[in-house]
Amino acid sequence: MSQRFQQRLCNHPFFELAGIVGSPNSVGKRLLDQSWYLDEDRPPLPDLTILDMKEGIELAKRKKVQIVFSALPSEIAGKSEPLFVQSGCRVYSNASYHRMMNDVPLVIPEVNSKHLDKLDLDESGIICSTNCTVMPIALSIKPIHDSLKIKNISIQTEQSVSGGGLELLIATRSGKQPSPQIPGEAMKIEEELMRLLSHYEDGSEINPKFNVDVTCERVKRDFGHIVHIQIETDSNIDKEWIIEQWKKTSPSICNGLPSSPTEYIIIKQSIDPDKDRWAGSNNNDSNPAENLHIGMPIIVTIPEISGKIIQWSAYSENTIRGAAGGCVLLAEMDSIRRGVIPTTSSGEGYNQL
Repeated sequence: MSQRFQQRLCNHPFFELAGIVGSPNSVGKRLLDQSWYLDEDRPPLPDLTILDMKEGIELAKRKKVQIVFSALPSEIAGKSEPLFVQSGCRVYSNASYHRMMNDVPLVIPEVNSKHLDKLDLDESGIICSTNCTVMPIALSIKPIHDSLKIKNISIQTEQSVSGGGLELLIATRSGKQPSPQIPGEAMKIEEELMRLLSHYEDGSEINPKFNVDVTCERVKRDFGHIVHIQIETDSNIDKEWIIEQWKKTSPSICNGLPSSPTEYIIIKQSIDPDKDRWAGSNNNDSNPAENLHIGMPIIVTIPEISGKIIQWSAYSENTIRGAAGGCVLLAEMDSIRRGVIPTTSSGEGYNQL
């Protein structure tokens, strides 16, 4: 995950990669000397020395770092992310530790950007990105949830081995068969989906009233999560209406951002994980370090309708849209919202710092 962040930040028009905090076995070593594990070539990274946590916090204070991206293991994130907040940083976290805390926004930009109002514009704090598998679920359900009363949701996942971390990916590529079990995953998906689709009344978070049933499975695929979704509504609907909702443009707060694709939902007859993981490019540039749109849309299949039952499948690139790419997009949107990145005088687009 750290290397996906490096890949997406090395040429970013908003953010400058100022420092890297690493594990004890990498501290004090040059970033450029570390093994590169992504399939794409190593991008032109700055020549930085990897810091320990104490040095990273000191760097944040000394250089008045505004933004920290966290890909820390959960327990370490629980201890360390608040220390960066105390140093005045806004922490955008891919770690799971703080996701369900009441005072921490859990946000997908196109789904619930208003939840960012929990934090004052000038306040330091933690903002969490979601579990990677929740991304295609929430993005495809949200347009329907906005207009219809949903009674029940059933979800079956097919999650790639990269979602289980680098060691599992390497082991699987060496011939090991991954376990299909993902302990605790179904509960995480249900809890996060409810929170993402909630709304606020008088400062209280109100969860939706539908039932959710989730079944998770790990499959032998390197990248990309597929989810099969069935929802029951309280009224009959036709597939043309659903397709129209999916085709509506992304919320204006997300338009034109460096990582925001032209279409954040792409509708296809079927899903091709090997090709669809690179969706979002409007040209032939398939380098995620150069083209930040790559891997950012989700793919959905044409829905099947039977009375009040709607079924479809959805796909997202779990290491990009479901992880570092989604977290960077969240920081882009929040930075525009806060005025950290100034917009043009017309209000369209932005002025680079």
